[in-house]
Amino acid sequence: MRDRNYIKSCARGIRILEIFGESSRSLTLTEVAKLIKLSKTTTQRFIRTLCSMGYLNMDQNKRYSLNMKILSLGFSFFNNSSLIKLVQPYVDKLSSELNKTVNLVVLDNLEIVYLYRREVKRFLNYDLHAGSRLPAYCTAAGKILLAGLTDEKLKKWISSVDLKPITSKTITSKDLLWKEIMKTRKRGYGICDKELSMDLYSLAVPLVREQGEIIAAINVTMDAKDTENRIKKEIVSRLIEMGQQISQMLGYKGPYPKLWL
Repeated sequence: MRDRNYIKSCARGIRILEIFGESSRSLTLTEVAKLIKLSKTTTQRFIRTLCSMGYLNMDQNKRYSLNMKILSLGFSFFNNSSLIKLVQPYVDKLSSELNKTVNLVVLDNLEIVYLYRREVKRFLNYDLHAGSRLPAYCTAAGKILLAGLTDEKLKKWISSVDLKPITSKTITSKDLLWKEIMKTRKRGYGICDKELSMDLYSLAVPLVREQGEIIAAINVTMDAKDTENRIKKEIVSRLIEMGQQISQMLGYKGPYPKLWL
């Protein structure tokens, strides 16, 4: 017998999230309704609510999948996840040695999401921490993560994004953004030069798992005034060395950081 305080509608909403968590692909409204054994009308109300709250995402084909916001429900668990456990010591070590802020991020639709951050200096007017989000198109980490998408997915991504001018250096042309991502692929690491803040310069490398898929990125941020070639070359070299080492631990054995040879 269920507790009299049991709320059926709440349980159904959570069950829908579980259904997406158990699926290895995106799902249609009809598929979700069948799995939860509810009418399509009722299921649609749950799904639209979860989409409006940011926990589900709908693509152009009206298929649904979990959004990265779901992670914010359990970051105490997420902070103990295997990826963060693996990467955190490297991030901390690099940050201490360079005396720079170093971040671990992933791509979530149009934004990057911070998983771990070792902050040395703040360049923005707001705090960044695990769970924080920034636009992907104007960040070094976002660019290298976008470079890991297939051409088809990247074209769809660029067509759907609103390129707002955050600074005078922000790329606001979709053609120029495509070219920038192609340059990022060619060099193997991402660059953000005053595109997010006029005080900020950032470099980022990919983390790659066994199948050759980019699953995350590590970036170093620095004062835009401290970007003489010697400093940039040193940081790029250290980032590539660390990124390759972590990627190899994740099972990747291919070329690095230029994955698209």
